[in-house]
Amino acid sequence: MTSSSVSDTTTLNERPNSTRSTPSRAKAAPSVTYDTTARVLRFAEPREDPAVVAAREVLSREPTVSDEASAAMASARARLGAEALTKLNEYVPDDVAEEHAAFIRTFVANAIILTLPQTTYSVEALQAPVTYFVRWAVYVVGCDLDAGTIFDRELIETYVREVLPKDKAKTDGTLRNYRAWITRVAEAVNPKMNPRRPMAMNDRSIGAPYSSADGVALDRWTTGQPTPYRRQGCATLRALAEGTGLTSSEIANLRRSSVTVRDDGLVEIEVLNGDKTRRVVVGRQHEKTIATQVRGIADDAFVFLPNRSTAEGDIVSAFVGRTIRPTGTPQVTVRRLRNTWFVTQLTNRVDVVTLMEAAGLQSLETISKLSIYVPRPDADERDAQLRGAL
Repeated sequence: MTSSSVSDTTTLNERPNSTRSTPSRAKAAPSVTYDTTARVLRFAEPREDPAVVAAREVLSREPTVSDEASAAMASARARLGAEALTKLNEYVPDDVAEEHAAFIRTFVANAIILTLPQTTYSVEALQAPVTYFVRWAVYVVGCDLDAGTIFDRELIETYVREVLPKDKAKTDGTLRNYRAWITRVAEAVNPKMNPRRPMAMNDRSIGAPYSSADGVALDRWTTGQPTPYRRQGCATLRALAEGTGLTSSEIANLRRSSVTVRDDGLVEIEVLNGDKTRRVVVGRQHEKTIATQVRGIADDAFVFLPNRSTAEGDIVSAFVGRTIRPTGTPQVTVRRLRNTWFVTQLTNRVDVVTLMEAAGLQSLETISKLSIYVPRPDADERDAQLRGAL
């Protein structure tokens, strides 16, 4: 793909040109105030500049871009200033193949143009981190050149935590800076997936839930195994973790006798953890997988990998380690699959007590940490929920 000059007002040949018009600086209501009477912080609903919303379309993977989006992007470029545009046009990243740099150049520049009016960061601060991140996302992970896919909170965290540390010169402080720079661009170009309240670099990762794009990759991982037994193992693992919320130990020890398939298709599992037992219902999407898996096996057989005779050792991770992982497959862990289950339940507005009982939780800590990944309803829906009007 041939890159076009950032100062050009035409859109990218196949995907994105992006930029953003400078927001009005007229006096606006403060985004946050403190109510001294109620002693609470009150946050205003964010108001998006229509020109910014329009310009983001140029950063999508859609083959055609509306005239409104192109005009909004051209206006943002024009307002940026010649010096900044020159820096964007003349930047040449080190150790990046020329054809790779050419393919992503306009996309990266447009993302930065969209961000600059909303931040105090300079072109120089954003240019290298964003370029190398996008290059990794496109040419290593295999993402489309699309802001909605690339500027995803989980992908940013994976890059900062797993890719950048391979450069031993990067300290925790440097990693925090890189994350801040890339995240600021993500906030501007993909606000719906804006990473909120990221964890400290030296904290243990909570294990972000898998995104919808990850789900597609995991489907490829499941169906791409060389034997039926291994394919069924992948499907069963996902059904028990992502579809039921079981832990690695619970998956490894689950027997056929603990699974009940009802006539209406509902699948329920009696989970024994220590001296405590709880009942969990399998998610509708995964019911058939479990029902098929338990059909015809003995009551004392294991549900996951029924040909084995022992539950000793790290059965799950050993199995995952033997599987074939196609390019672009995220690391497969029960923790992240289980957290995906949590977020799915929270998104579906399952009440907290029911969720805690199903998950075997004794506190709200896990749910609290994962709440940042749950889409927040708009103001009207929140009001209706609090009124009991839904």
